[in-house]
Amino acid sequence: MKHKQLLDRLYDEVHSVILSKQNPVTGLLPASTAVNNHGDYTDAWVRDNVYSIVCVWTLGMAFRHQGEMHKADELDQRTIKLMRGLLQSMMRQADKVEAFKLSLDNKDALHAKYD
Repeated sequence: MKHKQLLDRLYDEVHSVILSKQNPVTGLLPASTAVNNHGDYTDAWVRDNVYSIVCVWTLGMAFRHQGEMHKADELDQRTIKLMRGLLQSMMRQADKVEAFKLSLDNKDALHAKYD
């Protein structure tokens, strides 16, 4: 019973801190929800998204191990949505990849930040 309570508490925290910020269309997570006089920090960074979604994915594996398939499936789908969002963002830069293969110039490298 202790494990179930811990997983449920972690689920609530992950949902409020991470998943509540996930974009419903792209699946990406913003770097922050802050928009202030210093700037708009709501863009999604590849690094931040990958690091953030790892805890969602591993929590889903823990739920699957405990036999709670409903929450496991939800967390898996959230992970897939984010990874597909990153892939689509990168695929939209296919022309940059082709240019980078020829030039190896930093200006032709993929962007790491998406809005």
